[in-house]
Amino acid sequence: MNGAIGWVIAVVAGLIVAWIAYPTRGARALVWLLAALRALSVIAVIALALDLPVGASAPPPAMLAFDASASWLKYGDTVAFGAARDSARAASVAAADVMLFGDSVRRGVLTDLPQDAASRATPAVQRAVAAGRRVLIVTDGALDDAEALQQAVAGSRVVVIPVAPRPDRALADIVAPAESRVGDTVTVQARVISDAAMNTATSLRWTIGGVTLADVNVPAMSANGEAVIESQLIIPPGDSLAVLTAALVPGGDAYLRNDSAHIVFRRGARQRVVIVSSAPDADVRDVIAVMRKNVPLPTDAFFRVAPGRWVRDGGLDPVAETVVRAAVRGATLAILHGDTLAMGAPANLNARALLLLSPPQNDSPELIVRAAPASPLQAALAGIVVESLPPLTASGAARGGVTALAAAQGGVGSGATPLVSVIDGNVRRVLVTAAGYGRWRARGGVSEIAFQSLFGGITDWLLSARGTSSMPQPVAGVARAGAPIVWRRGSRAVSVVSLTRDGDKTARVDTLAFASDSNSASSAELSMLPMQAGIWRGTVDGTPIIVPVSASREWLPRTVTLRSGTLNGPAIAVRRGARVLSWLYLAALLTLALEWMLRRRAGLR
Repeated sequence: MNGAIGWVIAVVAGLIVAWIAYPTRGARALVWLLAALRALSVIAVIALALDLPVGASAPPPAMLAFDASASWLKYGDTVAFGAARDSARAASVAAADVMLFGDSVRRGVLTDLPQDAASRATPAVQRAVAAGRRVLIVTDGALDDAEALQQAVAGSRVVVIPVAPRPDRALADIVAPAESRVGDTVTVQARVISDAAMNTATSLRWTIGGVTLADVNVPAMSANGEAVIESQLIIPPGDSLAVLTAALVPGGDAYLRNDSAHIVFRRGARQRVVIVSSAPDADVRDVIAVMRKNVPLPTDAFFRVAPGRWVRDGGLDPVAETVVRAAVRGATLAILHGDTLAMGAPANLNARALLLLSPPQNDSPELIVRAAPASPLQAALAGIVVESLPPLTASGAARGGVTALAAAQGGVGSGATPLVSVIDGNVRRVLVTAAGYGRWRARGGVSEIAFQSLFGGITDWLLSARGTSSMPQPVAGVARAGAPIVWRRGSRAVSVVSLTRDGDKTARVDTLAFASDSNSASSAELSMLPMQAGIWRGTVDGTPIIVPVSASREWLPRTVTLRSGTLNGPAIAVRRGARVLSWLYLAALLTLALEWMLRRRAGLR
């Protein structure tokens, strides 16, 4: 409706209602007053109901969004920040309409020094759009999401006050394989960027777990330059989980905080089978023979011949216990015979898969194999004729997993005892509590085939282990402070992550709850809130993990392409309706109340 016509209708309606209510001319002054009050109240109500225009059309008032990211101070001075703050104050925006944005959006004051570890403008722009308001964005131009400005209400403005460039190199990214075996040569890349020109060369150092691997040359660089430095590294022995670091050698840089980047690196010994027996007997000899015959991996075997004394199979050469422990740690398949705790708790051995052979220590009753129930080994054991197998001895049941082989003492009706169980987890395990299966091989024929099927099936299943892929893993790449940590789902829908940063005492505990719907994007990946820079160590569902977090992107040099100006065209004038006048609601109510009170005093109904 046309605004002028609307106001005419409101005035005419008010006069008509007043004339109908007060047609008499008695008590002339009071009647005129009451009629005027009635007319004014009706006009106010109609104006509010139709939201009639008040005043000239004009653009909505602007909100102020100030960049509170730490990149203002990356070189230690506040010149650019001071100029930006003065520019924001000159905008004369109401304090209630001032927003600070960076790693979050919130109300704030412009006197605070910026310290956010990100520069995300999207939430601030969306808040202004939701209010139908223009937004004035004051920034250094180094936004993580500059494309978000295209969503702003027409007539919004951006004011860019860039930080003056300095001679500075920084590690922007590193690319390396997530894992490798000890002794392998891997190709790695480091992307180095510069702010102002760097006229001198320097070097880049690669380290893993604190051990220097290589120093490579980094050439002189132009302003806003970029160089990709490729290197060949030989992976040395050490802990399975380690931190691979690329760092510029200090010297000549304006800022040191951005001179390194880290990723987690998983390393292990070359694939091999390691057999350790604390009580060598004929059974373990037969297992060694079948492993060396059927498994295409180097196989080492060690025997304990006395407390603290170990020999290597073959020449029976003495070896130190530390050598045995080092061989077991990180083995592709570790076979522990006798005392399965001789090398420590199996969960702490970092082996990819474990075969635990735990024979009885004392005379035990003989058991007859009765069944090979449904299990991961069922396909390998399907052809076994259990009635033809020699008896086994066992002092206890193999518990804690899925039974693969069961035996009983006496008749068929006796209760079955699990002798072989399989456990599928972060580390695959097979537990065998029987002894005497070496007699199967010695007898030949059907019994020898059963021996080959049993240990061949066990080996095939263990060597196909998924290992740590059954637990969630951070997505490969450099994780930076201020950015969410993205996790890729493992076998569980819900996992608990507990991490403590080096130098801190308090652990951070997060729960990763992946969607159960396999078609959902969140069922495969999930973001965890940002973490501070540093090396974080802890566990995921009890499994050790390291999450290195490099310095925020705010400390990296950036090429500023954003320019000051108006966003998305000229501002659109908006009609100001009566409903924006809060006092008009009160006026309508007061005029009606005053009219009613005066009517009562005059004795009118």
